Amino acid sequence: VWPHLRTTSRLQPGGAIHMKFFQGSRFSGLTDIFLPHRPEKQLSNSSAAVLIETIESVVDDTDSKIRLVRGYRKKLGDIIQSSLEFTDDLVNRIPQPLEVSSSTFVSDPYVNAFFTNVTDLQSVFSHSSEIQDYMADPHADDAGCCALLCMRRTEKTVTGMELSGDRLNRDVLQVAVNFSDHRIYSPAASETEAREGLRHCLFQGLVTNALERIMTLRLASHQLQSRRRILHARLRHNRQKLKEAPPGTDLDNKIAQAIEATGLELGMIERQMINTPLMTPQATLEQVTDVLSKPGEFVRMRNTPLRLDKMCIKISDDSPAPANKLNLTEVIIGNELPRVVTLARFPRKDLLAKAVFPTLQQPGPAAS
Repeated sequence: VWPHLRTTSRLQPGGAIHMKFFQGSRFSGLTDIFLPHRPEKQLSNSSAAVLIETIESVVDDTDSKIRLVRGYRKKLGDIIQSSLEFTDDLVNRIPQPLEVSSSTFVSDPYVNAFFTNVTDLQSVFSHSSEIQDYMADPHADDAGCCALLCMRRTEKTVTGMELSGDRLNRDVLQVAVNFSDHRIYSPAASETEAREGLRHCLFQGLVTNALERIMTLRLASHQLQSRRRILHARLRHNRQKLKEAPPGTDLDNKIAQAIEATGLELGMIERQMINTPLMTPQATLEQVTDVLSKPGEFVRMRNTPLRLDKMCIKISDDSPAPANKLNLTEVIIGNELPRVVTLARFPRKDLLAKAVFPTLQQPGPAAS
């Protein structure tokens, strides 16, 4: 599941991470400091101040008691700096924006593959709450916006027709590629601002993953301690009952069996507790540093080359059939399925009529 913009990240039932881009991020301005290939490692005073602010934001978003750990800023500083550089590098690998509009649907092979038709294209953008919020802003660019477009790519085996020389073969097995579940994130006036929104999302996603780990361990520890208390109480109760029960009776045997079963479960619980640490400030700090020091285990990016015809059927590299060559960028966050990502410029004039807002003084014409 991918982020929805402009609010902070949150945890969902089942452990899935939902991240949200947001315009007024507490981490804004960081990319001015943590750009790749920096000429100097030493931070300026202003950069150091921003880094400290970021450290404090991370602590607030995970466990404020981390501040009780001596030297927590020093332990987090270099790790946060490295994770910011990592996310910045990922964002820089995303290609230049596509012009996604009714006028490029036929001419651009990417736009043609990503959407079924022009109406589908316009509907995806027009019904995005992020696009709606952006376009409703009176200070928004009248021409349109640049945003992050994310999609799910799936493949399905189908039967179709194939031309082989002068012969038309029927019922040929083919692989159809489909792009669905389109999501729009971080609309902004410029490409730079749109990329900044993605940077914020990826970094906040790492922080959210650390929080999820902390919450999971904290819950597990609480459940084990609670169960241990219950078992100890049950054991004391049954031992008292055993003293009062007539020896050699069925009741005596049942109580003895219950004591044995409780003791076995108690032993298992106590062994589990050894491997489930109490979430002290030091332990939560370790979870944060573990996640942020290995960002590549949580966020991964890959390039996927494809050859597709106009019907989105995969064409093999050795086939002479006409095909468009696509090089997709896919991002994998945590254990989620990969999503195709691209930056997209969308013009205001292509907004569907029902997505044009009365607050705009000069709304674009309704798209046909």
